[in-house]
Amino acid sequence: MVLSLGTPVYERLPQSCGVKKGYVDVTFDASYAAGGEAIVYSDIAGLDVSLVGMTPIAYNIKTWQVQYDSTAGTLVANIVGAEATASDDLSGLTVRMYFMGY
Repeated sequence: MVLSLGTPVYERLPQSCGVKKGYVDVTFDASYAAGGEAIVYSDIAGLDVSLVGMTPIAYNIKTWQVQYDSTAGTLVANIVGAEATASDDLSGLTVRMYFMGY
């Protein structure tokens, strides 16, 4: 896996229909893939069926933005409105992503 994920922290609220919500720190690597880095539910410890969505809640480098592309199943990194280019070294970029899944 190209992305490095920390240990997820789950909300302690009662969940309806098995929905799991929480956050996880995601660190990119030294060679960004054009179109975004792939991420699937099984990459997040505790999710068993699907990853419904993700949204960033904190960055360690404020000039970058990360968004989850649910259609492609990727995390896309952008700087000043343009996507990072293939092979960019983003190893210093860590983003805390809020997620929801099953």
